[in-house]
Amino acid sequence: MAGEGGSGEWFKADDLRCITFVYVPSALRWDIHGEAHKYITELKVRVGCCKTDNSIDTLRSQATHSALDSWNSTFQDPTYRGSEFLELQWPDRRLIQPLYLDGGPWLSTFGHSITEFARVCQCITGHVPIGAYYCRFKINEPHGCTCRAALQSHQHILFHCRDRYSVHYPRFLGDIASFMKYNPTAFGFNQDPSGVG
Repeated sequence: MAGEGGSGEWFKADDLRCITFVYVPSALRWDIHGEAHKYITELKVRVGCCKTDNSIDTLRSQATHSALDSWNSTFQDPTYRGSEFLELQWPDRRLIQPLYLDGGPWLSTFGHSITEFARVCQCITGHVPIGAYYCRFKINEPHGCTCRAALQSHQHILFHCRDRYSVHYPRFLGDIASFMKYNPTAFGFNQDPSGVG
């Protein structure tokens, strides 16, 4: 501390002036990041070999495949997925998985606008501040829809609301993009008339 421009003198002037370093060991429960850390620390580095198994690309690939395997096994259970999750498909009818690789399908499609991306995530997951949410959590906000339906639910907004324009059942990301384009306030916060949220 002596070479720090007089900070040593500042510490010496008062016994209450101190820096305490506390080591708190991590339990490494960080999902994919913890798995990558565990994987890299357990590797034996090969000597004299050009390609090692602990390259960042290898670790990223291992973590991605692990996340996909986890998704495929746990997301098939409706209680894990939730009743409001909108199952979207690729054109070949495979379910779209929420990947992060190369931005994933959601971010690469809607990442040009953070507002639209937030609304799309709320639409797909069903985690949106609408009447059904207010009712379920006993929040003192209107539960009904602007079209005078008794309950404004995720399903109602997408498929039944007379105040919303919808071409057909949204199965693809393009369908959601179209719905959002024609319904700029859908799945946004009620307080903001522009739907920002």
